[in-house]
Amino acid sequence: MWTIFWNSILLAFVGIVFLRLGGRKSISQMTIPQLVIVLSLGTILGTEVSGKGLASTILALGTFVFFLIAVEWVTLRWNRVETLLKGRAIPVIHQGELLVDNLRKIRMSVDDVEKRLRMAGISHITDVKSGTIEDNGELGYELYPHAKPLTRMDLESMLDSYFPRANKPATPSGDNIFAEVETHSHRDQIPQHLQ
Repeated sequence: MWTIFWNSILLAFVGIVFLRLGGRKSISQMTIPQLVIVLSLGTILGTEVSGKGLASTILALGTFVFFLIAVEWVTLRWNRVETLLKGRAIPVIHQGELLVDNLRKIRMSVDDVEKRLRMAGISHITDVKSGTIEDNGELGYELYPHAKPLTRMDLESMLDSYFPRANKPATPSGDNIFAEVETHSHRDQIPQHLQ
């Protein structure tokens, strides 16, 4: 009984370590090789429960993760291999028009593209200059200028042209939450309301 418990703890830890080595992508962002390896890791971890042996399971996990790292290394260096193993982006919208033939090639319906556009906050296909389905299945798009959201720089430029002497808002003071990630340091003091 305790052997199963400790072996399970060890396998969970080993699985986390190997998945950490494999990368930080969510399932929706994974390429086909990454998804195959992750599914294989789950299957291999499950075989230990059915009694294949702890050492064999860890060796198999290590082999799969080593293979994934090797695939990633090769695809970083050679574009043709990357295209072969991971695929490439497929255009699905060009100048506001759906490319139905390309949708058929990737077995995607118009409703699927419309769903992805809605999730991106896009109401009209005609607002999209070009759209692609990336190798990880995500929608990439470029909007026409009239449909692009206004940026702060655009607004400040307009305000400067109409009100050249207006005071610009001050930059907020305080800790930048990205600074601790970039410098690998944490705040020394914990705020009172979090203690």
